[in-house]
Amino acid sequence: MNRTSARLLAQNPQVLKRLAKYMALHCFRNTVLEDFHTGITPSSQAGDYSDVVVKTPFGESPGQNCRVSATRR
Repeated sequence: MNRTSARLLAQNPQVLKRLAKYMALHCFRNTVLEDFHTGITPSSQAGDYSDVVVKTPFGESPGQNCRVSATRR
């Protein structure tokens, strides 16, 4: 591969899309970073998170005051 062909590949939008997907998959998605971002999710016996209490350095807060979503965005 010479400079001209490398430059043409670097300007091809399809090649750039594939490279971005490849890098996302192999550099971020299948690494420990993904495990760091999963975090701890609260569980609720009531099912509606009305019995969840959030503990902070400033005291406890009932779950109704917190933004807890059961679905992943």
